[in-house]
Amino acid sequence: MDNLGMNPVNLLAVIQASIAPVVLISGVGLLLLTLSARLGRIVDRTRLVAAELHAAPQGERGGLDHQLSVLRHRARLIRLSLTLSASAVALVGVVMTLLFLGLMLGWNVTLVCTLLFVAALTCVVVAMFVFVRELSESLVALELSIQSPRD
Repeated sequence: MDNLGMNPVNLLAVIQASIAPVVLISGVGLLLLTLSARLGRIVDRTRLVAAELHAAPQGERGGLDHQLSVLRHRARLIRLSLTLSASAVALVGVVMTLLFLGLMLGWNVTLVCTLLFVAALTCVVVAMFVFVRELSESLVALELSIQSPRD
């Protein structure tokens, strides 16, 4: 009875193939932590600006409205980046699961795993581009927050 799951060489190959996905998950985990913290700060800042907006006289609300608009846009960018990053982790988890199932059940999962891993990497790359875009938006928000109401 030839059981692929009992062959130590095959098991070692699967474990080696799982190292890259595990490293990717660790890196994306740090990105998720950073993005979550940034989203929290955006939410806090939005609450402060909204409170200022409600207390401001009608003629001084334009700048605050613009700040809220920028904060809303930044929050959407962070949400997109978080979604892409979490999707990458989920895809890598599926890849690792398929690698082990392929070993244990004798399935050829090479093409599927390759496509899923490329999709995960694509999610990470797009998430990073969205994150960089949000960073540039944060500089716009900074400029708006330091402008005097008369500018």
